[in-house]
Amino acid sequence: MDIAGLIIWSNNVMRICHSNNEYFFSAFRRDMFYIVSGYPLLDSVMYTSVDLNLIHKRLCHVNIPLIKDMCKNKSVKGLEKVNIKIDNESCIACNVGKATRTSLKKNYVYKRVTKSVLDKVHMDLWGPAPVNSLGGSKYFLSIIDDFSRKIDVFTLKSKSEVFSIFKEYLSRVQRELGRKLKSVRTDNGLEFCHKDFETFLRNLGIKIERTSFYTPELNGIAERFNRSSMEAVRTMLQDSGLQPRFWAEALHAYVHTKNRCSHKLTEGKTPMEIWSGHKPSIRHCRAFGSLAYVYVPTVNRNKLQPKAKIGILVGYAVNRRGYRVWLPKERKVVESIHVKIDETKNGVKTLFGKVKHYDYAIYQLDQNLNNDSDYRAQDEKSSSPEKPSSLDISTWIRLEKPRTKSKRIDVYYYPPSKERLRSINDVKIYCQKNKLEFDPNQFNFKPTKAKTRFEEKSECHNETSSDSVDEASFVNDIFQNEIYMTEIPKTFKETQISPDKEKWNEAMSEEIKLMQNRKVWDLVEPKSNMKVLGCRWVYNIKHDEKNNVKKYKSRLVAQGFKQRPGVDFTDVFAPLVNFDIIKFLFVLLVCILGWNHYQIDVKGAYLYGNLDIPIYMQQPEGFVLKGCEHYVCRLQKSIYGLHQSGRQWNLELSEILFGLGFHQNDLCNGLYTKSNCILLVYVDDIVVFSKSQSDLKFNS
Repeated sequence: MDIAGLIIWSNNVMRICHSNNEYFFSAFRRDMFYIVSGYPLLDSVMYTSVDLNLIHKRLCHVNIPLIKDMCKNKSVKGLEKVNIKIDNESCIACNVGKATRTSLKKNYVYKRVTKSVLDKVHMDLWGPAPVNSLGGSKYFLSIIDDFSRKIDVFTLKSKSEVFSIFKEYLSRVQRELGRKLKSVRTDNGLEFCHKDFETFLRNLGIKIERTSFYTPELNGIAERFNRSSMEAVRTMLQDSGLQPRFWAEALHAYVHTKNRCSHKLTEGKTPMEIWSGHKPSIRHCRAFGSLAYVYVPTVNRNKLQPKAKIGILVGYAVNRRGYRVWLPKERKVVESIHVKIDETKNGVKTLFGKVKHYDYAIYQLDQNLNNDSDYRAQDEKSSSPEKPSSLDISTWIRLEKPRTKSKRIDVYYYPPSKERLRSINDVKIYCQKNKLEFDPNQFNFKPTKAKTRFEEKSECHNETSSDSVDEASFVNDIFQNEIYMTEIPKTFKETQISPDKEKWNEAMSEEIKLMQNRKVWDLVEPKSNMKVLGCRWVYNIKHDEKNNVKKYKSRLVAQGFKQRPGVDFTDVFAPLVNFDIIKFLFVLLVCILGWNHYQIDVKGAYLYGNLDIPIYMQQPEGFVLKGCEHYVCRLQKSIYGLHQSGRQWNLELSEILFGLGFHQNDLCNGLYTKSNCILLVYVDDIVVFSKSQSDLKFNS
């Protein structure tokens, strides 16, 4: 009787209604009592108490109008008694996780041209994520059927997995539906454009559709899914309080429910119904992040241990019925059908006492869509002067700068005013001064990387203060978007589909020509017992002081990790000069005594070293000699990548210097002296100090 909104007595009959005046049940009077007839509850009646907001959470925060349309069209089972007339409450998590800019373009209606499933699929790769998922994934591949709008997502650890995953997907769906895929639409990502992928599709007669360069809107269906899925992931993580590393679990849960929600182009049907021909049910769906109790089988516990474990619901089981539950104590996800879920309790809050809302900038999501970083606060005139404006951290620059005399790395933040803030206290003062909301959780002054040896090496040549002009100009360039970064290929195949293909080929030809001039190898026929090393190309782009592209650099590197100690190499040690000695001599000889100093960079230094052990290597990719494809390279000179290359180069250099009259220092083997001349060696970099110009005649 507590849930009754209205009770009506008429002709010895008592009628009880809900608070919305909807008829509930009747009772007939007999003597002084009203008799209620008992009967089994229908399945639909069991769901009368489920409100619209709870369904909204169960479906991973899908939009409310879509749920109402699904109720009207009876698209799925489980929404029969949901009252759609009651105004739903505004979802705070949706407002936080799905905020976007206002579109300035006119409304555009996409017209579906496909007539059946697998006529066309849209593919795109998202990533890398700033944090790895629970399984170590950094990317996800989305494949969307154009006709049904059914979505399949696959989490990946690297881009190289795209091809193998697509082949598994193609084999599964074609066998499942008994149809052949006709067309694939992708962008120009290197993971989709390499030769093996294109050859595989052409051999199967599958049409390849690609977008134009720098026009991601032409692959709008896949790009739009990337945006909507990440909006949902942010919202679900924000609502549940789970850490960002649960992004993959939230993504799979979202796709599971998204495939069971109707689409505006599918005429009231859901993607799953169009795909399989059966109307799906959402009665099993529960709110992401709810408290869950997982039954423990008898074989896994004794008579005194609890019969269930407490966890947090993070999705639905794959390829079986059941749920996925995160067990915090065991730090793992389990799948089970024997799960009791309490949607009234938040799992994180119940187990840990409070919900911590993390900074869910999971990725610059709209890098290929609309850039959400252009958000600005409302006009200052329309807001009260006492109320601080919201702070948009995406418009700030975070810079990590290694110190010159220690291994410490300083972290600075630069607001749009380009003022450098050194600490969280500086940020607080800046926000108070500019009337901005201050949230310390948005700022991280801990370095994300350790100082590398390259950075330490570069510091001895370029010692600048933290207030240098170069740093200021660097930050200024970032704010003005003047820095242009070219994507560097990782393999030879990527260079052949790169827009800078000719430049990379020219750089590789230059490297091969240098090796031919140095007579690095001879081609020989391989023998059965011969150990042959592989090789690969390594690419880089050199920039000048204004960040303009100076040179495309290619280097052939042997796979030295396959060398056998004692067989393919013995000694590997090569002496190097200490940086403290370089600094000391620079101050003493140059600054105090006024000596001359010069720096020499030896081009292809390792290629001068002679090998004392025969080593065989495959011919470099892209430069295999025609008619001798089965031949291998017998190395005469050391090459980059070999264990002994550094030592062989140092021995060759020392022999040359000894012939010029230099003497090697006993305490520092990287230091050579000759009368009024001192020479320091660090791998292929040489620093020379001389009292006069005439002392450098040996260089000729």
